[in-house]
Amino acid sequence: MIDFQNIEDAQTLAQAIVNTIPEPFIVLDDQFRVLAASRSFHETFKFDPEYTRGRLLYALGDGQWDIPALRVVLETIIPEHASMEGFEVAHDFPHLGRRIMLLNARQVTYGDSSRSTILLAFTDVTERRKIEWEKEELLKQTEELLHQKEILLQEMQHRVANSLQIIASILLLKARAVTSSGKRPRARNHRHTSVRRPTRRAHCHSMRQSRQSDPSEGGEGYGRSGERGERQT
Repeated sequence: MIDFQNIEDAQTLAQAIVNTIPEPFIVLDDQFRVLAASRSFHETFKFDPEYTRGRLLYALGDGQWDIPALRVVLETIIPEHASMEGFEVAHDFPHLGRRIMLLNARQVTYGDSSRSTILLAFTDVTERRKIEWEKEELLKQTEELLHQKEILLQEMQHRVANSLQIIASILLLKARAVTSSGKRPRARNHRHTSVRRPTRRAHCHSMRQSRQSDPSEGGEGYGRSGERGERQT
């Protein structure tokens, strides 16, 4: 271990270590005053190192750092659990605007001393959360479009079935008219065959549609059976 001759040397090393941390990082005493802060902290939040050193964290930025969620972390969670990871805080930070930060904190105690320090790191996840929200919104829109497509398809199937029923009814009326007019049996048989085919198609279409809406009924097999019936006619 390094044997420091004076406290200033130890502080110099500690500050150098803190400055190498790429994310905003601060060291607080047990009264939540700033002992040290990383260069990234000063650059991100636009603070002068001389301004932050020894100042109460909640007083930074004319009190704009007096954040309720931050108080919960420092005054409630840390004393009870000694550490905390991934605590999300949304706040309007000076010079940055609305940002979402993940806080990681750890309390450091020193032997038999009652004094302690708190290490507090900030990770800006604003853009990450924005991308996640955009993905969720896109997924919702896709699901809505698929639902609308399904409704439209069902409506079209219903209209086709109705059209086939109408055609069958018209042909049936014509067949009855031919029968009542006393034309040759062969012509009548031809008319009845013409009626049966669209009627059967309408029936098969209706059954296929109902079975598609209920997969347990095996709609696909019935559709093939109906098609074989049509070819045999």
